[in-house]
Parts: sequence; structure tokens; C-alpha cells
Amino acid sequence: MFDNICLDRRHTPFNTTYLPRILRVIDNATAEHIRTMAVRVDLRLPDDILITRQGLISRFIESLDAKIAARYRSKQRQGKRTYPSHLRDLWVREVGEINQKSHYHMVLFVNNDTFNGLGSYKEDGTGLASLIREAWLSALQFSHRPEHWTLARFPDNPLYYLDINSPGYREVYDQLTFRLSYFAKERTKDYSREERSFGCSQS
Repeated sequence: MFDNICLDRRHTPFNTTYLPRILRVIDNATAEHIRTMAVRVDLRLPDDILITRQGLISRFIESLDAKIAARYRSKQRQGKRTYPSHLRDLWVREVGEINQKSHYHMVLFVNNDTFNGLGSYKEDGTGLASLIREAWLSALQFSHRPEHWTLARFPDNPLYYLDINSPGYREVYDQLTFRLSYFAKERTKDYSREERSFGCSQS
């Protein structure tokens, strides 16, 4: 069924319900924004504070979406050229095999004409990295203390530039699906009625 998709077979078996949803989010993102930037980020929980995980990812996405919209309006008021960006997301919750702690792997899709990189990682910046970290702290209901700033972590090579008019589009698409097939692996998933293990944008 997925023979035409580039998958990392080291992660088999895959959850075959997750795989088409991953592909649908990518395709919806590039259908709206011809030039789309995908950003991998890991969202972690603090060791020393008990966090209620119910609704946590929803709060994060709502906060980030609001921050992106506020940035757009601010640039408009300043007379700067800017573009709107429809935020899309994919995420999985996993449980560490050693420490048994929940954490989240996520990919975010934004308009590449709005953001062409992560920008400054520093606190109170207007770059995407700063907005992501601020939104995660907001979802956790934390103040911006330095020790919590790295709870949103960007792994190596976190950016993928998908331009459907580029000759290299399929190569980048395959690289991204290869990496995101990790999201669909059955191992390290913790399925339960109380808490979701996978979520994504619906449109």
C-alpha cells in the first residue's frame, strides 16, 4: 500500500492508520502554500514539576498560531511586506524506554514565504524558534525561566523546504517522509483511552 512512499524500514512495524494521515498533512500544506517549510521539534516535560498532559498539545498549537498571527499583524502595521501562514502540525507522544517519561515529537508546517528559517533561538525574539519555545512554555503555564527554555528542542537538521515547483521537490518529499515514518512506528507507543498518542491537523 505504501510502496511508493520512502519509509525508514528500521522502524517497522508501522501503524498503518498513522501513515496516510502523515501524508495527507504534508499534501494539504503544500497545496495551500506552494513553498512550505517543515520544522522538526521535540517537546519535553520538566523533571521536577508534575504537568497535567490533558490538552497540552492543543494549548501549544493555539498559542503558537496566535503568536504567528500577532507577528503578521505587527509587520503589517509597520508597513513591512509579509505573508499569512496557515499552521499545520503532526505529533506523536512516546514513552522513553528507560525513564518511562512521556515526550512529544512534532513537525510543524508553515508558509516558507513567511518564515525562511528558525531565526534567533533567543528569548523574546520574533523568529520561529523563539515563537515555538514561547508557545511551549505558555502551554506548560511556565514563566520564561532559562532552565525551561530548552524543553522545546530542535534536533539536527530540523528544516525541510518543500517547493512544488522545484525540480528537487520529490527528493525533499522523500527525505521528509523517510524521517517522519519514525512517527508511525509501533515501538515506544503508549496507547490508552485516556491520552492520545498521535494527532494532526484535520485540514
